[in-house]
Amino acid sequence: MKTAIVRVIQQCLIKEGLNPGKADGLLGYNTYRAINDALTKRKQGLPGDWPGWPNTRKTVVYIQLLCKEQGIEVGDIDGYWGPQTDYAFDTLVHILETGQAPRPWRDETPLDVNPNGWPSQNEAELNELYGKVGTNQVSLALPYPHRLAWDLKTTINSYQCNAKVHDSANRVLQRVFDHYGMERIKELRLDRWGGCLNVRKMRGGTQWSMHSWGIAMDYDPEDNQLKWGRDKAVFAKPDYDDWWRFWEEEGWTSLGRTKNYDWMHVQATKL
Repeated sequence: MKTAIVRVIQQCLIKEGLNPGKADGLLGYNTYRAINDALTKRKQGLPGDWPGWPNTRKTVVYIQLLCKEQGIEVGDIDGYWGPQTDYAFDTLVHILETGQAPRPWRDETPLDVNPNGWPSQNEAELNELYGKVGTNQVSLALPYPHRLAWDLKTTINSYQCNAKVHDSANRVLQRVFDHYGMERIKELRLDRWGGCLNVRKMRGGTQWSMHSWGIAMDYDPEDNQLKWGRDKAVFAKPDYDDWWRFWEEEGWTSLGRTKNYDWMHVQATKL
């Protein structure tokens, strides 16, 4: 069992007033004894033969019971670690850390509006509105300073983008600044700039990247890497709901919110 999981178990045992020893992430005599004590307190909800189960199985039972007590759907209390217990444990950790259950992200639907008339991700339509790749670029003066994600000592106050998206991007970033404020922006890394104009093909593809027209922006690429999904990308967390709402209300598309990859990226096209 992973050290991080054992550490959570030990912390829960300590909170119950039991004595697993230090929360060091190591299973041993003291932790197993405390788990047995915890299960004895809950024996009415357990099968009659549970005392004879191996300590490793009892450990999983304790996790399953903790999940059940938090109202988390965990399935049978059988001491076997399967996909349902794994997901339930992640939910339990989120509750322990934040005091609330995680959002039901499968029920989320990005806003489907297009007030600026952004085209589909089709080269002919893109060229018609935005011009050829690398052309029609203007400087966007930023409502708040950005820092280069790969060199945080370097601050920028403007960047190049397509003239057609200039006003919309400016409105979004002004709303971000007004809503979050500079301190919170830095805390959430909404000032970590990953780039806009970059004439190149898509990574892992053969078509032009949306960056080639200067109509896509990347933020905090280190914490929202291309292949990362909701389980790892920082921008998938609830703290960023308003960030995405500001972009989506202008018709921009988040690949993270729609495709669950490349959470750093937002683009002025419809998929």
